[in-house]
Amino acid sequence: MEFLNRVLLVTFFFTSHYFASTQNNQFDVINKLNTNENSDTLNLISSPLDEVIVTGQIYRSKLSESVNSFLLISNNDIQNNVSNNLADILSYQAIFDLDYDPFLGTSLSIQGMQGNNINILFDGVPIIGRKGTQIDLSQINLSNIDRIEVLKGPASVSYGTNSTGGVINLISKQNTNNQIGIETYLESIGVSKVGLNFTRKLTNHNIHFNAGRYYFTGVGDDDSRSQNWRSKDQHFGDFHWKTKIKNIEVFLKKSIFNELIIDLGDENFPPFSGTATDHHYLTYRDNNYLKMSQSNHEKYAWNSIFSWSKTRFINKQYNVDLSLNEMLQTDDVQYNTEDVFQSLYNRHELNYLKGDELKLQSGLELSYDYIEGSRIEEGAAEIRVFSFFSQAIFKITDSSQSKIGLRIPYNSIYKTPLIPSINFKIDLNEKTQIRLSYAKGFRAPSIKELFMEFVDVNHNIVGNSSLDIETSHSLQSSLNYIVKQDSDKYISLNIETFFNDLKNKIALAQIEDTDAYTYYNINDSKYYGLNSSFISKFTIDSNVLSTIDIMWNIFTIENESFDYKTPKQNFSIAYTYEYLKCNCGLNINWKIKSDYEFQRIGEDNNFNTYRQDGYQLFNFNIFKQLPLINSSIYVGVKNLFNVTDVNYAMQEDNHSSLSNTVSWGRTYFLKLNWQPF
Repeated sequence: MEFLNRVLLVTFFFTSHYFASTQNNQFDVINKLNTNENSDTLNLISSPLDEVIVTGQIYRSKLSESVNSFLLISNNDIQNNVSNNLADILSYQAIFDLDYDPFLGTSLSIQGMQGNNINILFDGVPIIGRKGTQIDLSQINLSNIDRIEVLKGPASVSYGTNSTGGVINLISKQNTNNQIGIETYLESIGVSKVGLNFTRKLTNHNIHFNAGRYYFTGVGDDDSRSQNWRSKDQHFGDFHWKTKIKNIEVFLKKSIFNELIIDLGDENFPPFSGTATDHHYLTYRDNNYLKMSQSNHEKYAWNSIFSWSKTRFINKQYNVDLSLNEMLQTDDVQYNTEDVFQSLYNRHELNYLKGDELKLQSGLELSYDYIEGSRIEEGAAEIRVFSFFSQAIFKITDSSQSKIGLRIPYNSIYKTPLIPSINFKIDLNEKTQIRLSYAKGFRAPSIKELFMEFVDVNHNIVGNSSLDIETSHSLQSSLNYIVKQDSDKYISLNIETFFNDLKNKIALAQIEDTDAYTYYNINDSKYYGLNSSFISKFTIDSNVLSTIDIMWNIFTIENESFDYKTPKQNFSIAYTYEYLKCNCGLNINWKIKSDYEFQRIGEDNNFNTYRQDGYQLFNFNIFKQLPLINSSIYVGVKNLFNVTDVNYAMQEDNHSSLSNTVSWGRTYFLKLNWQPF
């Protein structure tokens, strides 16, 4: 109710200033288009291949110039999808599969590879503090994200361990204009969000501040105190300072995040009626970042990153008196724990640029990870990593180039291999590009997998200090064809194939004759498949802008304990229709997941065949931009088909089945964005 009152006050405030406000620069291009200025039409239909990327590049490059395969998610995509966190925006992309755990949060896989094989970065710095082997995607807020760069396939030369399955790099906003932005969001399931963005330019300095709160009441049955979806309260904030000292750009950033998840217990049986036992799960993240760079030299560019990150996971157990509404923390050491993750990270790059003929990069990467807590064997553990990496891009002919890379890593616990990679890009003509690549990847076991004990009412997982490193060999190829590009339309088709051979895969398995689980190097796994995408943008009579992005992903997995009998397929459509004359339109996101059959080893040590049902996720919203008051409104539906769980069962068993959680069901939402200045 308090949040709703704030929303109403904000709505009343900016409505009362409707006629006093001035237009914002972000609507200028739309207003110009309404006056039929053809040059601005061309800007709206600019090619996505002209987007500049930085992830895994030598300095930076346009997407069309990169030898790697990427998926780019722009800030406009984030807004159109009305995404609050990373899980929201990735759930409707065909190449991602998301899993939901009521305790561990939301995790993902890319083309079958998951967990620690996917490196998630924030401005090039790895995010630490994984629950299990995953980063909880619902903890990664997008309020201050400008774009997301997804490098598909291994990137171990550039980013080391944890990068065998791909890299997701979130690039924060670095605004240069004076502005204040207010964001409010309400969802019928009990979700609310409010955020504030403030940017101020002072001579040679740019200051940016972002803060907000995301709150979810939780969802459960009326006849039970416990909840199927537990309540969640998040607070987040960012502070940026950007300046230039002589020829050196300085970017300083501090980010904080707090989360409280409450697991309500049911009322106890007599003679303890009127009491219950609750569990509180708290997360505190504190990330500090300094980047210095120089890029105004004709041939040389360098940058250095220094960061310190700290993440605390705190679990608390309370005895609750329901009649007095009072709670008292217990002294049970199994349920009252604290684990602290700390990481020092340094990265230094020197780039030599000689036009299109030659680009060289040499770099050093240093990291120190330290974990302490009651769940860590002997109370604490640490890993030190030092790596030298180098990459070179050189022109073979006027229409082809190659990229060669090598990483020489050192790990304080493991002996690590040399990591090579080689890429080729061939321009068959102005419209057609071919990319070919081979890359070796590796992943050293994390401290959690080696030393952590995760034991509570729902989990009994212990570390295994005898684990070996994972290694991988990856082959990729892609064909990009621009079907049509002019001032009115852009149409492109992209087809990719991939093959990943993962050795010594680390996975959870039950310890013999116990109910506990630990990590083992279980087997070798092979992942292979195909991705294709179709992008179309076009205008009609200078009043309508239409965009459609279709993606299809099919893959299979083979290993000694798990095998797909039929390939797994994902299909996604993102469609945007903008009627520029009224500054309004609609957005549609539709994802179709096929049913499939797979085999896994059962308790009888034989392969049993299971079938997983397919399902569809469908989001829809309409929006209206109000240039006179610099605001926008989004109203829509999420999960229109009301999918909550999907069944899977043994093929031979027609009566009993299990289910996987997908969503909390159909919801309705309202989002307001306003920039008073």
